[in-house]
Amino acid sequence: MVAWVLSLGPGAPEGPPEFTAYRELQELRCDKVFDRVAELQEPAQTLYKGAARACLAAFDGRKDLWPRADAAYDAVVGRRDELTCMDRAALALLERLVALHSQFPHRAFENAATDQAQAPPCPNIVGLTPDHGPAGTLVRMTGQHLGAPVVGVDVVDSFGASLPAENVSHVKGALEFRMPDAPPAGASAVACIVVRAAPDWTADGALFTYDSADAGSPTAFDCPPTQAG
Repeated sequence: MVAWVLSLGPGAPEGPPEFTAYRELQELRCDKVFDRVAELQEPAQTLYKGAARACLAAFDGRKDLWPRADAAYDAVVGRRDELTCMDRAALALLERLVALHSQFPHRAFENAATDQAQAPPCPNIVGLTPDHGPAGTLVRMTGQHLGAPVVGVDVVDSFGASLPAENVSHVKGALEFRMPDAPPAGASAVACIVVRAAPDWTADGALFTYDSADAGSPTAFDCPPTQAG
């Protein structure tokens, strides 16, 4: 029996194709993954197609697909540095499935209990302290996987303009930084703080309200913005 250990976890973004492809795998909708990968660049596209074929081979009896799943793994495994944290979780799944099939080629695969699910190692924001203040405010961000996967913190206003957070540092599993200049006149006083994960991919966001006389009313917007990521 092979445990199916995929879970997006609470607060995960819904939009990027990596997430939708991953969710199809999570729900064992193996054939649907192929509909989700057209926007992906290589090697991610090969990765998800390979994972979908391993999924079909393991759980839908499509044993003829094992060679193509193996070939996808061989093509992608040496390119880990080009993958996002979500992609790497999918690669770990593909690696486990092809390895187990190679070791036990005549064993059947079975979906395990959902309480064994694990979230992928992507940055996830739980909270900001404080979540409002003027430019220059020292903010502490708490969450999961805010260490090595994070390659940058940006502050995006309601017009879509972005400024990097200042003096970003890792402190005991959290991130600390200072807020850059407030949004320009006419923009919302609310800004989206975005964390970027390696190699350079929008992972999660949280809202911060500037105390600024120049900015407009504090109107919330999608965070991360839909055009990001």
